[in-house]
Amino acid sequence: MILNFDEINDDSRIWVFQSNRKFSKKEFNFLDQEIRLFLNSWTAHGSQLNASFKFKYEMFIIIALDETKSNATGCSIDQLMNFIKQIENEFSIRLLDRLDISYVIDDDIKVDRLDDFKNKILSKKINKNTIVFNNLIELKSDLAYNWEIPISSSWHKQLIK
Repeated sequence: MILNFDEINDDSRIWVFQSNRKFSKKEFNFLDQEIRLFLNSWTAHGSQLNASFKFKYEMFIIIALDETKSNATGCSIDQLMNFIKQIENEFSIRLLDRLDISYVIDDDIKVDRLDDFKNKILSKKINKNTIVFNNLIELKSDLAYNWEIPISSSWHKQLIK
């Protein structure tokens, strides 16, 4: 069952899927329908899951799961990952590739491969104050304080020496 994202529990588990490019309006409309269909049928051991989703910055898909009534299982998480892989194939995008790093430069979101990101650090185009997206967050409440953060406060800080 789909819940309103703003009303879903702040302790809900989340998955952040970052695209390597922005979605077009046509893609958004299609994705919105497909994600709704998936979440309305998403189950764990036959129990309907209470979930929600949100698009952010035209390139992030955020799925939230309220586990107060039904927990995700290995099989239900596999269902989600298979669904995301289908989206990747259909749109020729990367959503599961952790070597894509997103960050903000001049109020614009950039996505670079890890090696390119490291090179920008070395050339001082990116520094410890650059805002990065920590897509490893686990709870909806983390979106407000732990998702868009300076490199110095993120796992990315290990890339700056």
